[in-house]
Amino acid sequence: MNPSLHIEQACRTLGGRKVLRGVDLALAPGQCLVLAGESGSGKTTLLRMVAGLERADAGRIAINGTVMDDAARLYVPAERRGLGMVFQDFALWPHMSCLENVALALPPATPKRNEAAQALLARLGVAALAPRRPAQLSGGQQQRVGIARALAARPKLLLLDEPLSSLDLGTRAHLREALRESVREAGISALLVTHDPEDCWALADQVAVLEEGVIRQYGTPSALWSAPASPYIARFTGALGGIQVPVCGKDGMAMLVLGGQPLALAAPLPSTGRGLLFWRDDAFHPAPDGNIEAEALSAQFQAGRFLVRWRVPGLEQPVSALLPAPVAPGPQRICARPGKFFLFHEVGDA
Repeated sequence: MNPSLHIEQACRTLGGRKVLRGVDLALAPGQCLVLAGESGSGKTTLLRMVAGLERADAGRIAINGTVMDDAARLYVPAERRGLGMVFQDFALWPHMSCLENVALALPPATPKRNEAAQALLARLGVAALAPRRPAQLSGGQQQRVGIARALAARPKLLLLDEPLSSLDLGTRAHLREALRESVREAGISALLVTHDPEDCWALADQVAVLEEGVIRQYGTPSALWSAPASPYIARFTGALGGIQVPVCGKDGMAMLVLGGQPLALAAPLPSTGRGLLFWRDDAFHPAPDGNIEAEALSAQFQAGRFLVRWRVPGLEQPVSALLPAPVAPGPQRICARPGKFFLFHEVGDA
């Protein structure tokens, strides 16, 4: 079976800058691929190339086995690609009601078009807005109607550019669930651009992270969380830290010394003898028999837990953890779980 989307060595230069450099991606039928990355990483440019709104300078893009862009040799315009698209500007037809916007997008043979359109609006929580025109809606309401219209067309590939960015937190959570159910029930493949990690955890079958125009890591959300490939991905998946630490080596592997205690890390020894250390929020915890002497500095409440910071001898910056209860400032013994650490080369990875 052909992939819903197959990108091979896609390149794009804008304003003299190489925005995309040899991108390879494949999206299996019926799956959701989340494309993540910082601003300027190239993710929206790649989405626009798939949509046919921009052309590749090199490489090839195929949708459902049909080549759509082969650099200078072949180019299929956007209106002939059969895609569903939801971009940040919503692009609803202003002279039509919400119901008409969605009903018109349904396949021609759809029976009871208005009822089907109303059902889609209801699934996305905007059924009461059916008679209104787009100008009468908030940005978040327009976004939900735009998603309903894109789903109505039953495309084989749905493209979404930050589809939840204009919504409040409660609406965003509801819409993630509705979008996931709608896409999977319809058997639609989706490519979604986002900067929000929650979109990955809730929607993605696979995640591709773009950094400086290249795919830095590709895999399941759990694979990214377990072994982030860069400092940005560590932060994106919720890791704490990012502090510079001195490291020594043993058999080519890195050793970190905390409070006089050597800890083996599952990482190569950086050539500079220093690295950037990240950790999961449960990597440190206080314990009477802990082997690291530290000084508790502060405990800041954060949504049901406390961000506790300790000063550890030998480190220029504090370490931290999220705990169920605060700790009193002062000397304290703590334990560390090296399996929760991620070490990156200091030079070029910050």
